[in-house]
Amino acid sequence: MEFGKYNIDKRLVDTLKKHGYVTMTGVQSEILPRALKGESLIVKAKTGSGKTHSYLIPILNKLEKTEELQALILAPTRELARQIYDFARVLNDDYKGVDILFLAGGLQTSRHKERLASKPALIIATPGRLKALLINEDITSFKSIHTVVLDEGDMLLDSGFYDVISETLAALDNPTVQLFSATIPQKLANLVTLKTGVKTVIDIDRDDKTSDNVTHHLIDVHHMNRFEVVESFVKHFNPYLLLVFCSTNKEVLELYEFLSAKGHKIGLLTGELESRKRKAMFRRVRNNEFQVVVASDIAARGIDIEHVSDVLSVSFPFDLEFYFHRAGRTGRLDNKGNAYTLYDHDDLETVEKVEKLGVKFTRLVYKGGAFSAVTKRISRKKALTPEEKELNVKIKTAVAETKTKKVRPGYKKKVRTAVENVKRKHRRKMIKKSIREQRVERYKAEKRRDS
Repeated sequence: MEFGKYNIDKRLVDTLKKHGYVTMTGVQSEILPRALKGESLIVKAKTGSGKTHSYLIPILNKLEKTEELQALILAPTRELARQIYDFARVLNDDYKGVDILFLAGGLQTSRHKERLASKPALIIATPGRLKALLINEDITSFKSIHTVVLDEGDMLLDSGFYDVISETLAALDNPTVQLFSATIPQKLANLVTLKTGVKTVIDIDRDDKTSDNVTHHLIDVHHMNRFEVVESFVKHFNPYLLLVFCSTNKEVLELYEFLSAKGHKIGLLTGELESRKRKAMFRRVRNNEFQVVVASDIAARGIDIEHVSDVLSVSFPFDLEFYFHRAGRTGRLDNKGNAYTLYDHDDLETVEKVEKLGVKFTRLVYKGGAFSAVTKRISRKKALTPEEKELNVKIKTAVAETKTKKVRPGYKKKVRTAVENVKRKHRRKMIKKSIREQRVERYKAEKRRDS
């Protein structure tokens, strides 16, 4: 379906066409007719589905050139809010040219106050800065707002913004409220229901948590150094734009340093970057200055980085819901993409959990510096005994203590030696334990004979 088929201002349709937006995505065709009518909505939609335009187009279509604040869009992070603002500005500049204000941390409060005095038609903000400027200081009236959008609702809630959102909605008179999220937090959904009466969740994903445009792959690394595997991956597959995910900020920084030391030009997206540096990094990423970008889950969540050809997870995330957020960074709109995850036998239980959620993996193995396809499915081994679990923990500890950030000559030999020492000590311990148990059994047998 094309945008021109709906009750959208022809000038806006022409502007969309000018920027390459002609045919709607599935989420847009389902949401736009309702949003254009001013309905309040609770929408569950996966990343990369085109949901931003589902609420942005109806808002721009309705905005008037008056000195009143008419709409508010809240996003959990500065980067996501900025991305929405950039979308809105591109369309608005060629359309109505109404005043749009971007509110987020990193800019001086005094500058924001000056801009607010001009009474913008639309504010796109993070909740923290909105609270500081609008609620605490009561700079402008909320009474004229007709539409509020809560984008990435689960992240808004996880970031501790529930009270800000609740206070904001309480200040409004019968607004249209639209909640969009990959997963719907019940607490936030209840708040929207209380304010608007809407109860039904529009589930665009339904039972499909992944995009059909994304192919999922597992790479068995056989307990090898995963940072080395990442570097080999880049050399072997030569991706157009690779987004590499780590589960902790510490690991993100270590991998960044490792790949940089190998001579690669690497982008870095982590919440630990200060606002100014993070903004500069996003600009460089969008300008295609990097082939590889290393990121944390929170830093990249919801951000639309164009032309990500491949996603690589160094390990599965702690929260498996983030697996789908990671995979959703590629294969966006009509583009194809690949989501790779490094794993070994210790991860097989997690692999099975992800497969039960509907993911179908192709399998690769990394061995001898090469990647090759495998067709045989690796099954989980039988449950380990407590002694076997103890040995595995000791082996992992020994490998971690031997591992250094920079791979030095003789590194693999040192790791093998450390592992063998652990196994030797463990065997001695098991032999001594067996001897003690035999002595106890002999003692018990003798006591039974004497009685």
